[in-house]
Amino acid sequence: MKQITAILEAGKDGYGVSFKEIDNVFGFGETIEAAKADAQAALDTYVKTLNNYGRQLPEVLQGVYELAFEFDIEALLKYIDGVVTKTALAKAAGINVSQLSHYSSGLKRPRKEQQEKIINGLHKIGKDLLSVS
Repeated sequence: MKQITAILEAGKDGYGVSFKEIDNVFGFGETIEAAKADAQAALDTYVKTLNNYGRQLPEVLQGVYELAFEFDIEALLKYIDGVVTKTALAKAAGINVSQLSHYSSGLKRPRKEQQEKIINGLHKIGKDLLSVS
């Protein structure tokens, strides 16, 4: 089964979705769930429109496919806000709290190395929580 990568990005009023493999198709929602549903609806509309006009579908949309959602760092930090504190995540990731705040506000964009530290920090927190009995 083919995968289409859908990137969730934080916006002022919610979350936007764009696709790595498909240009000019977007979704939006006030919540992650609403953004995911809108992204699927946008793709469905795109496919239907191309079919109605006799246009060929991009290869990735031919046959069966699934959406693989990925967060950009700003959206991820917005999504987990209130669940994991910036202080806890900064400690687990080995990143300065103020730097993490810059990333979550969109003021700065983290380098790939910093993104990996953030993801690994979240995984560490998750493992630590799972070890509690």
